[in-house]
Amino acid sequence: GKQSELEAMCRDWPFFSTRLGMLEMVFAKADLWLAEYYDQRLVDKALWPLGKELRNLQEEDIKVVLAIANDSHLMADLPWIAESIQLRNIYTDPLNVLQAELLHRSRQAEKEGQEPDPRVEQALMVTIAGIAAGMRNTG
Repeated sequence: GKQSELEAMCRDWPFFSTRLGMLEMVFAKADLWLAEYYDQRLVDKALWPLGKELRNLQEEDIKVVLAIANDSHLMADLPWIAESIQLRNIYTDPLNVLQAELLHRSRQAEKEGQEPDPRVEQALMVTIAGIAAGMRNTG
């Protein structure tokens, strides 16, 4: 019901427009498929519906942001940032998948009363550092 007001705020109020742009960038950097993968690999099945609900809410929020900004896709006004994020994902996505697997192995060892394999722990630290480096700033 407030679509025209929100569009006017986006157009005429730099603070609002900037905040909306920041939110758009956060959404562009979020990989919902990756969040689902982490859920499936690391989270108790009883909590999977919560993850699904959160991902659905984010999809709805993205639609709202796009409607307010009058854009067809995220980062439409800054395509170089969207491209930078896509290029970054080529490197960070495999690290995220590997991290989920390593976390699973580490937790599994603890559940079985074993010490986690130091090689797994070291590899986990490498994935953390690699993902952090990739996420620093892509725009």
